[in-house]
Amino acid sequence: MSTPLAIIVHGGAWYIPAEEQESHKAGCREAAVAGFEVLRRGGSALDAVEEAVVCMEDDPTFDAGVGAHLNQDGVVQLDAGIMDGSTYQVGAVAAIERVQNPICVARHLLTSEHNMIVGAGATIYAQACGVPLCNPEDLVIEREHNRWLEYKERGEPPSETVFTGSSVKGTVGAVAIDRAGDIAAGTSTGGTPFKPEGRVGDSPLPGCGYYADNALAGVSVTGHGESIIRVQLARSAADFCAKLQAPAAAEAAMHMLSDRVAGKGGLILIDRAGRVGYAYNSSEMARAFMVERMDEPQVEI
Repeated sequence: MSTPLAIIVHGGAWYIPAEEQESHKAGCREAAVAGFEVLRRGGSALDAVEEAVVCMEDDPTFDAGVGAHLNQDGVVQLDAGIMDGSTYQVGAVAAIERVQNPICVARHLLTSEHNMIVGAGATIYAQACGVPLCNPEDLVIEREHNRWLEYKERGEPPSETVFTGSSVKGTVGAVAIDRAGDIAAGTSTGGTPFKPEGRVGDSPLPGCGYYADNALAGVSVTGHGESIIRVQLARSAADFCAKLQAPAAAEAAMHMLSDRVAGKGGLILIDRAGRVGYAYNSSEMARAFMVERMDEPQVEI
């Protein structure tokens, strides 16, 4: 029996001001529709996740690709990871520069001998794979340049305030399941605002920022990376699916993040039966999902 198609995306768990909520909902809607159309045409879960994340990396609303936060040197350094739940293969890049769509570089790594490449080496690898390079300034928008000038005066914001104020935009991610029952998950981010050069959070780390296992679930995570890493949130959420359905598993994982390390964030999830789930303990999390027999995605803040 074939598996029902499903995709869910997120645009970050943080405080989303009222005036920015429509752009976040629109960006999530576009990504969910684009990814689901890949599935509907018979494409793989990996193809759908890559397509959805690229849509959000190209949207300056989010902290991924164009419009990502600048680090302390005024440079955009991006992280991304993707995982194939049928093979457990992982591809990831961290602190990559001059690439608008790091998820595409991560996808290339799935068929390489390596799981992760970082820094200048990741940019070189992208060029070798034919992923287009851009000028560093092409990734910088006025909103983030002004934010960088502000933090250059004030210093790096404390982590406990990042997810309660308008100082941070949203990491993006997607999870999909295709007709064959294969699950994929991916996450992409520019990291925290005014981060030190080379800082890497949970997003490119398998088991932390994303995880996929056909026997359990696919998960993409967003939030305070240092807390998420400590509990390997994505793998933990997938493991909960051994006994719980997607909605309950997502909630259980978020309770664990709160109880064990007082972490803030959120996650999206699709279990092996194609059920979607999500949970967050920030004030908002932008998300959208689409499953078979839906004409339009369900979009929420």
